[in-house]
Amino acid sequence: MNFFIPFTKDKQEEQEVYESIKKFLTQELGAYLTDRKVFSLRYHHNGRNYYVEVGKKHDNEPVIAILYEDIRKLYHVCTPNRGVLKGGSILVGSDEVEDVVDFDKE
Repeated sequence: MNFFIPFTKDKQEEQEVYESIKKFLTQELGAYLTDRKVFSLRYHHNGRNYYVEVGKKHDNEPVIAILYEDIRKLYHVCTPNRGVLKGGSILVGSDEVEDVVDFDKE
């Protein structure tokens, strides 16, 4: 699967949105994000199983991006109100992840 950001019109806008998400998470959460581009995660949290995928809904919002922070071993699941336009991202610890699929290398 090739990397994409939902709702963007071209590669330039896609890259601008991606970089703005990274900047926002760095400023708001002090995140040190890698360049890894994650397509989907299957994880468990508080006894429940979850599956999130870029472009599909999670908690009634589309997932715009999933980023990885190597230092704290956290995935940041970003929706419009959780990490893209406002608010903190949905944090998923590496120890909660059962399966991860990255986008193809560009």
